[in-house]
Amino acid sequence: MLLPFTLITLAAADATLGVAESLRGGVWREALKDYASIAREERKKGAKGKYVVAFADDYGLGNRVNVVVSSLALAMASGRALAIVWPRVDCRHSHRENCDPTSVDDLFVEANVSWGLNKHIAPHVVKCRDDRDRKRKTLDRWAMADPNDRKTADHYRKLDFDASWRGDDRVLCTYGYFYWGWALTCNSHLRGRWNLHPTKGGSPWVEFGALQDWLLAPSRAVAKRVHAILGKETCDVGVHLRRADDRARGANVFNPKWVAVLEAQLDALPRDARVFIAADHESAHTKVKLVDVVRSRGGALLGTDKATANRDSDGGIYDALAENYALSSCGELLPRGTGASTFHDMAVARAAFEQAWNDSRTAAFAARHKDHPARPLISPALCADLQPPENRSTSVL
Repeated sequence: MLLPFTLITLAAADATLGVAESLRGGVWREALKDYASIAREERKKGAKGKYVVAFADDYGLGNRVNVVVSSLALAMASGRALAIVWPRVDCRHSHRENCDPTSVDDLFVEANVSWGLNKHIAPHVVKCRDDRDRKRKTLDRWAMADPNDRKTADHYRKLDFDASWRGDDRVLCTYGYFYWGWALTCNSHLRGRWNLHPTKGGSPWVEFGALQDWLLAPSRAVAKRVHAILGKETCDVGVHLRRADDRARGANVFNPKWVAVLEAQLDALPRDARVFIAADHESAHTKVKLVDVVRSRGGALLGTDKATANRDSDGGIYDALAENYALSSCGELLPRGTGASTFHDMAVARAAFEQAWNDSRTAAFAARHKDHPARPLISPALCADLQPPENRSTSVL
């Protein structure tokens, strides 16, 4: 049994989840060490420094992490400092559908590189925000402007980046809700520069997880919640329920498909298997049913038996992120049961990196044929030439 959580520590002053320090960054470790030096130098240049500014102030938690980590890959490729727009918000006065009251600094700590805004890029941030709000993405300020911009991603996939790329544009802004960083990490020119094989690579999911692990160390508030869920236990099976209640059969009805899938998974494990179930408020009834399944079979439930994570408060967002870390500690993850779920995929990528999953194991938790050619248009699965075709899989939901 894998035991990824033995690598997680809660220090006296700071909390850090993830892999041991000597492994942080995975295959990107050396490239990221070089990048951290470059980023510091760009910030020291003041008004002459070059930046990639990630707009992560909209959509859900998984979407925000996607654009931040994708922007890190672009900053590495182009030799720019990274800055993140992800402020605190008073949701009582917000008109956005998905209001997240927390900031990036509430949820994560700057473990390896700074991402803060400063006076030198503030005017550019204002202009980019105005572009976005007016749906006017001017080319001189944006490097990735459309959440569905497969054309730009494909261009980055083949581009031979050098110091002259967009040299006249000191500050470039990025946006999106899918992980488009695969376009950089699967770029053969960049892989060669980063001392990786240009055409043979590990799973794009593993490499996404490595970048995520290096950049985003969870805050103490999040880490304490993860420890409250897992303690010293290991997790055998993780379940992520998103809009799982069967509304087609009436309000407040559990979905029997999830019961069948979980029972099949538990059949292959010892009777005392430990299960963690993360659920949103639209999955509360299905979670109650799954909890009954676990306990009736002699299994152990990790965490609470209620659906607690929500977007209405700081605590709700902390809970949601903690649940994501708990999911990624599990030896098995049930495949997602809805369409594109960036929250689920974020956990899969981190688990794939921390537990060294191979491509077929990772794909079994993340890919579904019914998602293609529909959304997500931009996802790690598009680096198909870096992984054997037989490693692609589908879910049963």
